Amino acid sequence: MSREKPEKPFLFFAMQLDDTPQLNKGRLFLCDYDKGILGRWVATSGLGAFQRIQGWSKQGGGVCPPTYECNPTFANYWVETKPIDLRNNPGVAGNGYPITPYEVRTKQGVTRSDLLIHKDANVPGSMGCIVLPSDEFTDFEQSWTDLVGHLEKVKLWVGYTY
Repeated sequence: MSREKPEKPFLFFAMQLDDTPQLNKGRLFLCDYDKGILGRWVATSGLGAFQRIQGWSKQGGGVCPPTYECNPTFANYWVETKPIDLRNNPGVAGNGYPITPYEVRTKQGVTRSDLLIHKDANVPGSMGCIVLPSDEFTDFEQSWTDLVGHLEKVKLWVGYTY
């Protein structure tokens, strides 16, 4: 069964931040302005100990910075619809979908770069990428290919509650 391709797709990643060392899980949504939510997947970003307010300024384990905490601020990220093959990268071990801009600077002056959407390959969590458990990533990747594979890139918004 083929799904109707959205005209104006976008991604939204939302997750709760707190001061506990446990790994928080959020949700990654694929949406269309007119058609609503087209897909929803369990996802996370960062490592449990750094999933807190201003954790976006922690290199090597902090969460993906929300655009409103970047300097200068910008409206949204973009995610490439074609994957890069990172099978030989143990932290990814498969396809990764690059998030641009490639490099951002947080309001605290910390540079974060090389962010992707990919499966959670080895240790739970990420160094700032948005990662999905293997089964969720398989479903995400199939939907992503079917629904937005005809596009070059899709908008991404990142937001946290705390």
